Amino acid sequence: MKPLDLIRIEFGGIKELADKLELTPNTVYLWGVNRVPLKYLARIEELSNLRLTREQLRPDLFKKD
Repeated sequence: MKPLDLIRIEFGGIKELADKLELTPNTVYLWGVNRVPLKYLARIEELSNLRLTREQLRPDLFKKD
């Protein structure tokens, strides 16, 4: 599953996460193209109570072995 799909499931939509991060929904939407920036990974993990992890959101950088 793609990171934006996981975000939609966890937070109920892109706008809901954008509001929590004080970003525009368009910024979060563009993560589907550009990937979730590293500086937001810890905050997203915290907001989701670790249901979304950096490994799920950025498997290109954080791989589970």
